[in-house]
Amino acid sequence: MALRDRAERRLPLASPPSPIAMPFRAILFDIGDTLWHSRSAPPPAEFRRLAAERAAAVLAGLGLHHDDPATVARTAWNAMEDAMRRARATDLVEPDYGEVSRAALESIGLNLTRAQAAFLLESTYISGIEGGKAPFDDARDVLLTLRKRGFLLGAVTNRAFGGERFRADLRDAGLDIGWDVEAVSVEVGYLKPHPAIFEYALAGLGVPAAAALMVGNSLAEDVAGAQQMGIAAAWRVSPPDATGVVPDYTFAELCELLAEPDLEEAAR
Repeated sequence: MALRDRAERRLPLASPPSPIAMPFRAILFDIGDTLWHSRSAPPPAEFRRLAAERAAAVLAGLGLHHDDPATVARTAWNAMEDAMRRARATDLVEPDYGEVSRAALESIGLNLTRAQAAFLLESTYISGIEGGKAPFDDARDVLLTLRKRGFLLGAVTNRAFGGERFRADLRDAGLDIGWDVEAVSVEVGYLKPHPAIFEYALAGLGVPAAAALMVGNSLAEDVAGAQQMGIAAAWRVSPPDATGVVPDYTFAELCELLAEPDLEEAAR
């Protein structure tokens, strides 16, 4: 599919294409299923085994014990996922996952502080290369080429874990290209498509919305979220998660971005 092809319009637009009024100076990238994907994830039973093993180790380090560490890990994880689903369906405010986990673990007889519960939850998270994530083959080359062309590059991603954990996952995947801004939902406090996470990225780059392009695989979060801010959006064709959303550009492989005339050189 050509990069300039427009998505078929089926319903009245929920988010109209952004008027492309000025050359781009910055490109914002989603991470999951845009720059990396699950290539060889361990089977669910292995995820559960590792999570239980790590939950038991954390509890032992705290001088605590639970007869079923698998239940401990599952309780914390399910509470986190439920909280994230509620946030995505309502106000898009990123939940305090440490507090969410603390309350859930209390219900099975574990009395932890918020910090202890947050540490246990993060310890049971099997992520990055260990979790089967792998960069798309052309991801790093595309990012480095766009940088050579003068574009500022930003990551705008919904993640329950940020900090060093997220940066280590980027390094392991070869995606630590020296981002000019990293807007991680759990650090910003808002999930895409909330305007605040895009505002954070634009402010960090020092560019207006009209000078930025958002690249992602979600019509709901990446495309509609960007376009509501006046940011043009390029959609990596994926199973659609919204109707009535028309991206400004579509592409199947990241390398197609490099052939787009609007991305031959960054605006000065």
